[in-house]
Amino acid sequence: MNWNFETEHFHIRLPVSDTDGEALYELLRHDSAVAHIPRLPMSVSDQPEDELRRIAMRFESREAAYWLIERKSDNRVIARIGIQHINWMMLNTQLQWELSDDCDLVALQEVLPVITEYLMKDLHIQRLEMRLCQNVQRPDGNTHEGYLTELGFEYEGTLPAQLEFSGQDVDLAVYSLISDI
Repeated sequence: MNWNFETEHFHIRLPVSDTDGEALYELLRHDSAVAHIPRLPMSVSDQPEDELRRIAMRFESREAAYWLIERKSDNRVIARIGIQHINWMMLNTQLQWELSDDCDLVALQEVLPVITEYLMKDLHIQRLEMRLCQNVQRPDGNTHEGYLTELGFEYEGTLPAQLEFSGQDVDLAVYSLISDI
């Protein structure tokens, strides 16, 4: 089963532990890429190596999968999109993304349908859910919720006090995409 894909402008590929550390660090060292999750950006150049090992182990144990979105024109990684908390009995999973400032709705409209089709058609996932902080602005003035809505996700509600981050309780908005395959 091939987990790597291509679109007209992007490579959608599993990360390679030995070679993708620098690109992952460049993506995840910016607060704007991770603020909607919420979590702290990477601050030490050794962090990506540990993260790449962790996601490789989680992939091997069928717990998660993460793809790097690499622009063909300059081979720059502009996003990481992943699934985690895969429930193989209920056929659902949680989506997570970290987007560079260069990743916009147009790029997501090209890339995400390829991933969701694979998840729903080949892996038989019935429900894809994303949980995120509300109203985190993107550099283009949009929000992550706006992107999700444009991509066909439906708002389901808000989970109050789901995380504690920087001494504050964090509410998470829930968006989902249900398979029609």
